[in-house]
Amino acid sequence: MWEVKTSFILAVGTSENKYVTICSGDGGLYGELLQNRAFQAVIPGTLNALNAWQPFNGARLSVVSTTKGVSPSLPNSLQVQFPKVVTGPIGFENTGFWGIKVQEGWTYTGSFYAKSDTFTGAVNVSLKSTQGTVFSSATVKGVSKEWEKFSFQFQPTTSAPNENNVFNVVVDGKAAAGQVIFFGMFSLFPPTFRGRENGMRIDLAEALAATRPSVWRFPGGNNIEGMSFDTRWKWNETIGRLEDRPGRLADWGYSNTDGLGLLEYLNWAEDLEAEPILGIWSGISVANYSDLSTWPVVPEADLQPYIDDALNEIEFIVGDAKTTKFGQLRASLGREEPYSLKFIEIGNEDTFQADSYASYRWKAFVDAIGAKFPQMQFLATTLPSTALTPAYTKIDFHQYSSPSWFTNGAFMFDDYPRNGTQFFIGEYAVTSTNDSNALGDLPSGRLAYPTLQGSVAEAAFMTGMERNSDVVFASAYAPSLQHIRNFQWTPDILTFDATRMVKSTSYYVQEMFSVNRGTHVLQTSPVSSPDNAPLYWVASINNETDVVFLKVANAGTADLTAYIFLDFPITGTLSAVSISSPALTPIAGQFGVSNTLDAPEQIIPVSNTWAVPLPDRLNYTFPAMSVTVLTLQSPNFKIA
Repeated sequence: MWEVKTSFILAVGTSENKYVTICSGDGGLYGELLQNRAFQAVIPGTLNALNAWQPFNGARLSVVSTTKGVSPSLPNSLQVQFPKVVTGPIGFENTGFWGIKVQEGWTYTGSFYAKSDTFTGAVNVSLKSTQGTVFSSATVKGVSKEWEKFSFQFQPTTSAPNENNVFNVVVDGKAAAGQVIFFGMFSLFPPTFRGRENGMRIDLAEALAATRPSVWRFPGGNNIEGMSFDTRWKWNETIGRLEDRPGRLADWGYSNTDGLGLLEYLNWAEDLEAEPILGIWSGISVANYSDLSTWPVVPEADLQPYIDDALNEIEFIVGDAKTTKFGQLRASLGREEPYSLKFIEIGNEDTFQADSYASYRWKAFVDAIGAKFPQMQFLATTLPSTALTPAYTKIDFHQYSSPSWFTNGAFMFDDYPRNGTQFFIGEYAVTSTNDSNALGDLPSGRLAYPTLQGSVAEAAFMTGMERNSDVVFASAYAPSLQHIRNFQWTPDILTFDATRMVKSTSYYVQEMFSVNRGTHVLQTSPVSSPDNAPLYWVASINNETDVVFLKVANAGTADLTAYIFLDFPITGTLSAVSISSPALTPIAGQFGVSNTLDAPEQIIPVSNTWAVPLPDRLNYTFPAMSVTVLTLQSPNFKIA
């Protein structure tokens, strides 16, 4: 058997409603610190267009499209009008994504565009607290009648005590009195993961990378589809200069900059050493989940331009830099070497428009892509019971439910026919304690954060996936990221604000399973089965290191001792990493407990090592409601 590949999903939808994680890319993993940086997908002249911007000392702000924008893709600008009578500094501020982290020793890189028919003075920019403490500042000069780009750096010598900080832009009031300045396309980045330009927020990226994901599906679920054909994820509008990316109104009611675009996703997958799974728009957009008939679907006769667009995208990713049009385009953007890509997912949750998917959309995309790129493997996104032509060999299955579904589901693949088809469990999580309404509200059982009980149930399910990893080739917890100041979905694997991040119990389960990974699954006697519940387990060996792993979930409310007999010799050391409700603590015996920003370490992994007196047996007590990975060294024991 093969290893189970694990990963996370960045931005997803659900099968029951339109609650999704927002601020997972912009304001989350994507490192940009300024919200609404280029006034994309907003209506000029409205208060909403000024989201995250505020006047400083009486300047008058409005978003306009009456003057030529920074670029054709960015028609909107910030018009700043200064009173005729004013003294001292005057201007405006950006509040970031509900705050800005100011860190001593970091170098921040920033830029903006400005123009004015009359003003030619200096512009001062700074990082400062809302109480007025300036942490770092810079001054730029040269404003003229045409758009000019101004770049600067901040190097704070002290850290801010909290996230209550702003990006401040001011001019001298006397010099600017009665005048107008236009600004556009702001940007401010802290240091990023692995130093990537236009890259990822370090703490979130490091947390995800630490799980060693094997696959990364992008650009996410509903993020592909859009609320209309025009607001779908258009790969060619997410590449090149930020000034040439128009952005769009995302499915979730806010503006998406598309600064986290196709190349950024591909570089991120490479940095993770993960296999990319590219989602292709398949001809539907999301409307009302309670009325599927309202979803826009491209008629068969009109589908070809979108197929061509998918072909161009794949050529951009894998095409030769000298002989293909879109490979040359990729090279012109700084990447000559093709990216590695072999998995193409056609659509997202096309279960909800299965008729058109089965009758023409799946076949049209698979036939066209397969003819030009025969090395590609395809993932379907309908229910496994939906008959497709050509028949699928891999299918993406999503499940959000209660703990009982996941413990029962630990055995759903045991009897799955070995007929060449494989599952990608592309989205899954325990979302509620309510067996009959897993996607309801918090009072009816919806989880605000992953809980120990839910994470143990997920682990039980994961033992079944790993035990059947010949038919489950990959899995991905979802959603991943929750900005505590602006979200529409719970629970999420990582919760954060502008300065802090907390790893959930489900995060630790994912990390424990992924990092402690065998190359071959081992048979056990007895096998894990419903008869042995509430214990669930899977054993594997890493042929390269001679390490044997035993992963065990105890989903019960009592400690359980297992007597383990081995038919191969081990060395005299046993290591274990476990999460549970710690004994002799205020939360002992509490299983609905969660890690939060204010209590980030209520449940964390604990590691221990013991001497094993006998080379062929041991016993171990698995705490109530726990997940444990036992590690044994077995020299010279390998699976052929």
